[in-house]
Amino acid sequence: MFRTNSLVLALVLTSALTAACGGEPPAPKTPETEPVASSAPADMPAPPATVAAPETKPAADAPVPGVPDPNAAPSTLALPTAVAKIEMKGKKAAKVELKSDGTVANGGKAVAKVTGMTLQSPDGGKTFLTVGSDGAVTTGDGASYGSFAGDDLTMAKGDKLTLADDGTLTMTSGGKAAPLGKFDGAGTAKRSAVLAAAFVLAPPAAEKPAAATPAAKPAAGAKPAAPATKAAPKK
Repeated sequence: MFRTNSLVLALVLTSALTAACGGEPPAPKTPETEPVASSAPADMPAPPATVAAPETKPAADAPVPGVPDPNAAPSTLALPTAVAKIEMKGKKAAKVELKSDGTVANGGKAVAKVTGMTLQSPDGGKTFLTVGSDGAVTTGDGASYGSFAGDDLTMAKGDKLTLADDGTLTMTSGGKAAPLGKFDGAGTAKRSAVLAAAFVLAPPAAEKPAAATPAAKPAAGAKPAAPATKAAPKK
């Protein structure tokens, strides 16, 4: 029993000495790993969200390239594809022709020519009438001659010329309408045809031939002056 106690005591002493000397070496610790730096800067703000730009649409009344504007005023008066003719009846009978080159003839004689938005002399040297973009018709000196409303021409004195789709030309004067004749071959050149007819019927005042001035008559009871006598020759 003494030996057993001695062994136990020896084990106890050995344990105590081992504890006093620090005991068994601690198990190795797993090395701490440093965090890997991110390639993106930590303090950079997030990129702003992109907003899609609103789709811009052309305005409803904006002109489209390559497409003619139906509301635009014409830049030239339309002309017939062939000769348009009318034999007008009434107070001033006339045979009017409107050719495809714009020449206006009355009784076979050229009296005017449609060029662009004007009615000129046959040689183009003088402007008789001009049609504005608003339909107003003025004379060569700027006076008012009338106004177009569509293809109907109302002249300054109130007379109105209307050309129907079938070519019938009607004059309305004092509230009474009377057909003047039928324009054959006018087609879409209604304004040119009406302007030609109006010019023949009622030329601007400046284009009317001046009346011949009659010779002055002596007053009643007055005797005509005696002829001048020649001086007698000297002897």
